[in-house]
Amino acid sequence: MRAHLLPLAVLLAVGVSGCTTSEDPAQGGFLSGISNLSNGTYQNRIDERQKTLEDEQDKNVQQSRAAERLAAQSADVKAQREAAEAKYADFQKSLQASRNKLAAAQKANSKKKADVTALNRDIDSLEKKIKLLQQDTFTPDADKQKRLDDLRKEREALEREVDLLVRR
Repeated sequence: MRAHLLPLAVLLAVGVSGCTTSEDPAQGGFLSGISNLSNGTYQNRIDERQKTLEDEQDKNVQQSRAAERLAAQSADVKAQREAAEAKYADFQKSLQASRNKLAAAQKANSKKKADVTALNRDIDSLEKKIKLLQQDTFTPDADKQKRLDDLRKEREALEREVDLLVRR
């Protein structure tokens, strides 16, 4: 009887050794699954995928924080732009008020026409300077603020001249 068992044992050994194992549970069979469970292959796959998930979650958090920082910077820039636009609008209103005063003075006294014309040119020039500064996107804010202060002084001097002309 032992002679019959020997070929059966050899056949069984060849059959089992012929089974290929796979680290993928979907690909391997029962014996592959037992082998992978016992040698830790499945746990290694789980650990690798967990690490990949954690790495991707970390990247996501970093990108979210970067987006938040950019949004905050964008809000700051928007607020600065709106403040500058408000100042420019105030300048425009002030210049228009000066122009209105000059128009009234021009109607009241025709001999002041030459002075009125010169002051209108000065106002036009100042208005062009303001528009150029408003459209300037390359000059740093600190330099723009200094130029804005200089233009404010020039505007005030023009307003004094207009007032003097109107009172004459």
